[in-house]
Amino acid sequence: MAFAVYLQLSNNYRVSSYPVRSVCTLLVVLVMLFVATPAWPDFDERYSLTVGGSLTEFDTKLRINSRDESIDNEIDFEDVLGFDSEVRLGWINGKWRIADRHRLSVSYIPIRRTTELTTANDFDVGGNIIKAGAFVGSSVNTHVFDIEYIYSFFKRPDIEIGFTAGIYWMNSLAELTASGEIVFEGEDAPEFRSDYEANQRLIAPLPLIGFTAGYEFNPQWTATATARYLDVTISDIDGRILNLNLSTEYYFTKHVGAGVALALFDVSVRHNGVVFYNTLTYEYSGLQAYLAFKY
Repeated sequence: MAFAVYLQLSNNYRVSSYPVRSVCTLLVVLVMLFVATPAWPDFDERYSLTVGGSLTEFDTKLRINSRDESIDNEIDFEDVLGFDSEVRLGWINGKWRIADRHRLSVSYIPIRRTTELTTANDFDVGGNIIKAGAFVGSSVNTHVFDIEYIYSFFKRPDIEIGFTAGIYWMNSLAELTASGEIVFEGEDAPEFRSDYEANQRLIAPLPLIGFTAGYEFNPQWTATATARYLDVTISDIDGRILNLNLSTEYYFTKHVGAGVALALFDVSVRHNGVVFYNTLTYEYSGLQAYLAFKY
């Protein structure tokens, strides 16, 4: 069995020179410290389990457009609604090597964010204007299931290169409550409401394909690079996902190790409703460190 615990060390919306320098420094440290070469092979683990946590910096936006073009507004969750840009995340991942060249990976990531504030400016929610000075409470609950099949079309003791195909399933619910003056769509004068509510749910099962490659520098030290992408339309859902990951691991024993990773994730999903187009986008990148256990 394999088990890993992740720790997000730094994040940014874009890959900057700081995390890149950090990864290079850590790689040099690993090379200097871990030069021993015991005789156990890699790329043969039967099971693995990853449980992680991170402090991730988000950039999240929801755009609402009406088909008749009478409404076109974007809500920045961090700037307008006051959501913290740094979010603590936890996740779980399990892998099963079904056969020598076949693997199955399943990940679950719950994301819960809440905020309350008194608005400093007017802002538009689906054609209704919430006036400055209103008290607003907001929450976004997202459940992500990432199911992936990996086929290694090239495999030898020190190299494994594979094709990946899977489903990235995102179920997100955004809710907003407000107490204050609101100008409702089609009206000119504001009306005081203490119980205004609005919500938007987005369910997006999106296919995702890519490639992954692993290299064994020695039986203790490995590196893996993964790139996944897809831009697709399924029924009334338009989705684009980009996921890049570069990691290196060192195993102290046959089953226990440590590693670092540089990750980039960018998601944009649009739901084409009867009246509205709703587009949710978020992105983050960051440096991760983790402990790894495998069997």
